[in-house]
Amino acid sequence: MYNGMQDQSIRISEDTDYGSGQFWCEIYDPYDPLSLPDAHDVIPAVFDPLREAGVMTPVMLYQGAIYPDNRMKNVILRGADPGQTVMNIPTDKLNGEADGYLPIMIGQRMAKSIGAKEGDIFTMQWRDGNGAYDARDAQVVYVMVTDNSTIDIGNIWVDLALLQDITRLENQATMMIVDKSYSGDLPEASWSYHSLFDLTADIRNMVEMKSSGGSIMYGVLMALALLAIFDTQVLSIWRRRKEMGTLMALGMTRLTLIKLFTLEGSMYGIFAAILATIYGAPLLYLNNVKGLTMPMDVDNFGMVLPQTLYPEYSAALILGTIIVVLITVTITSYIPVRKLAQLKPTDALRGKMS
Repeated sequence: MYNGMQDQSIRISEDTDYGSGQFWCEIYDPYDPLSLPDAHDVIPAVFDPLREAGVMTPVMLYQGAIYPDNRMKNVILRGADPGQTVMNIPTDKLNGEADGYLPIMIGQRMAKSIGAKEGDIFTMQWRDGNGAYDARDAQVVYVMVTDNSTIDIGNIWVDLALLQDITRLENQATMMIVDKSYSGDLPEASWSYHSLFDLTADIRNMVEMKSSGGSIMYGVLMALALLAIFDTQVLSIWRRRKEMGTLMALGMTRLTLIKLFTLEGSMYGIFAAILATIYGAPLLYLNNVKGLTMPMDVDNFGMVLPQTLYPEYSAALILGTIIVVLITVTITSYIPVRKLAQLKPTDALRGKMS
């Protein structure tokens, strides 16, 4: 489940925001909101060939505020090229008619939080590049549906050229996003490059932390299962001690006796794996198809987390689990047999345990 969550989050981020990587202007720091007002710079000319080829698109992040229903809400204005194809979001809707108002696009979560719908009009305020306050009435021309809550909640999407114009920041942007399918050479620039691996470090670290806690629970459950197996083997051997004494009295060596009963315990593990496959495989398949819908709202976690999680079962995971269980079952079968095999045949026939 953790692996599936990680792969889903990375895939969504790559598809809608990160691409194969991003170039950031020198001032931009996503972990420092105080730097956002100055987090923009003139787009280096070395990016022009990739922009013209459609494998790179600029995005500007700018602070602003909106006033829906006479309420104030701080937002981030995201300027994007309506004709871009790098991010899998409908920025082409920003070309829609707005009846003289400033056309904007918001996500479904943002629309729900401010009680807005397509066609609604409210005032939007910002400070331009010279520090002067400015405001205009904006109209929601489209409400998009996206799994990426980080580009939805608290974000207002605006045509990049229009945002550059109203902020008086001509040809400036905060970042350049590289298409996820592009694998060619990247130009040298003063802007810092961050690969998809770097951008998704938070997701991997969270999954690694959660997996460590899950490993503890896995170990506890495994210990309980092995304890049950061990107790069952001890009970079985206790009830069959006369049988073991008879076999030793008839000439079976202790080593052969240990092998015989250890093999019997191992066969129980194999039969259990077959039985578990009969009822477990449909359950795993159903879980993989239907997924597991989170009971709480994950949109406020501050990172990309899908509402419905789909686990990923690899062959290594399934085979590895089966092998681990078979090995541990064999060991727990061997331990009590080895102790009882040390008895004399006459003592075993009388039912003694030590």
